[in-house]
Amino acid sequence: MKLIAVTLIVALVAAAQGAKLSDKLAQIVPSFATGFVINGTEADPHSAPYIVSLATSATKHSHICGGTIIAKDWIVTAAHCISNPVGMSVIAGLHTRSEVDELTQQRVVDFGKVHEKYSGGVGPYDIAILHLSEPLTFNEWVQPAALPSREEIHEGESHLYGWGQPKSYVFTAAKNLQTVTTDLVSFAECQAALPDTAPLAESNVCTSSHQQSISACNGDSGGPLVIEKPNAPSELVGVVSWGYIPCGLAQLPSVYTRVSAYIDWLNNIQSAYYKLY
Repeated sequence: MKLIAVTLIVALVAAAQGAKLSDKLAQIVPSFATGFVINGTEADPHSAPYIVSLATSATKHSHICGGTIIAKDWIVTAAHCISNPVGMSVIAGLHTRSEVDELTQQRVVDFGKVHEKYSGGVGPYDIAILHLSEPLTFNEWVQPAALPSREEIHEGESHLYGWGQPKSYVFTAAKNLQTVTTDLVSFAECQAALPDTAPLAESNVCTSSHQQSISACNGDSGGPLVIEKPNAPSELVGVVSWGYIPCGLAQLPSVYTRVSAYIDWLNNIQSAYYKLY
């Protein structure tokens, strides 16, 4: 996974020595999500059965990103999580990140596609799709999220899931799945809140927080932002992409890849795969 500004983060932490960073420093560094849900709470076990853990190798699964099940053999994640998709490890059914047991299902990626317009940095087109060599078995612990309608714009409350740590400067992921409840904000509101130099596109979706210093932008990269519906599958609104660091202090909107902007792209890649393979 390509992460930026790690050295800068460490330097800022050392300089701050626990003191609050200035607003100026807190607002000038756009970065990929670094694997943490800031000030989240532990999710109910298996309350997000569509989330998966991704690793670069199936031989030794070491979590690098989240992803979302959209079909028995397809996963959606962030483009910046992917360097060489073939051979990546996918584990579904996890709650405690290190507990691979009879409830979990591990699969290997045999095909993957990063959006062809993705630049490799913080910005738009941060989406990828992965195909599994063996389909998942859907059950109580492993289920897909629903895709939104093409170009659908969502409003209201949303939920982020990821393995994270509820402290801004603790760089160890939590053992158990974390969640935060967030408010979706309009593109115009997000654009107005972010610096003029923000690499924001209309194919992004943003969230604010119900409380200050609760941040979604450090949720697991590639993981799901969803709208939860009673007696229906959760709908995948966004893929965790980037935000301004340090997230909990910057108090700026968190930025996701808006999935409804890529429905045609996802369908085209799946169709092409079935024609070729």
